[in-house]
Amino acid sequence: MQNLELDLLRSFAAVADTGSFTAAADLVARTQSAVSMQIKRLEEILGRRVFDRSSRALALTTDGEVLLDYARRMLELNDESLRRIARPPVTGRARLGVTEYFVPNEVPRILARFAAAHPGVQLEVRMGLSRDLRVELDAGRLDAAIVRLDVAKGAEPIWQEAQHWVAAEGWTLEKGEAIPLIVLPPGCVLREFAMETLKRHKRPWRLAYTGSSMTSVQAAVLAGLGVSIVSQSTITAGMQILGGRAWPDPGRLQFAVLKGAGARDEIVAALETVARQSLAVIDASRRRLAA
Repeated sequence: MQNLELDLLRSFAAVADTGSFTAAADLVARTQSAVSMQIKRLEEILGRRVFDRSSRALALTTDGEVLLDYARRMLELNDESLRRIARPPVTGRARLGVTEYFVPNEVPRILARFAAAHPGVQLEVRMGLSRDLRVELDAGRLDAAIVRLDVAKGAEPIWQEAQHWVAAEGWTLEKGEAIPLIVLPPGCVLREFAMETLKRHKRPWRLAYTGSSMTSVQAAVLAGLGVSIVSQSTITAGMQILGGRAWPDPGRLQFAVLKGAGARDEIVAALETVARQSLAVIDASRRRLAA
């Protein structure tokens, strides 16, 4: 009886996650042709096609969907056994701060992946503004924080993305009307940028809504209460991006992981590794959809 090679399954799962041989190649550190050959070899072993290549979008076949569940379980067992036997397990407690703008819709998935990879770590998470989280970190009340890079100068970025002015679909501004701003509380960099930019361009504005979280900002935008500046990953169905000379480009967001003075190196390193791996999948999926 033949065996399913883990390298083949890892490449297969990467292609399934990203929907692209090119993006999967980046994840598994191989060439695109090598990944294609691995998938071909896997299909030869199984005697079944795992991907439907007849349509424009790469999709799993019925057999591929069944295999993906087994592949994930086999890879998880392989990785867990290596962590527990080849390397001492990471254990302990870690207090993590995450800025509101850091891929808010993906944070639960990243944390779930960390919990599965390192069940011996008790993780306590709080959301907040980068400025506040930096203060908490310096005071020793956090072990690590994922914050905006312009707050954490000199750190290595783990993620970056564009930010945009947004409003609800169909929203319009009446001539002469003050721009209703939707923002986070004082201390938010994007809040300050929005106000200073509108003042500099001599455009009248008013505070229409101050939210306590990114979720509340999203809700206010979708409700048509006004405009806001948000990161690309925060934009949802029902929002429109506002462009043109009337809405100056707010630039890009960069994020970094900062370690507290008394934090354990192995826990923070594990956090950063899981975050980078998860973000690589997100980035690959975005590039596939944009292609």
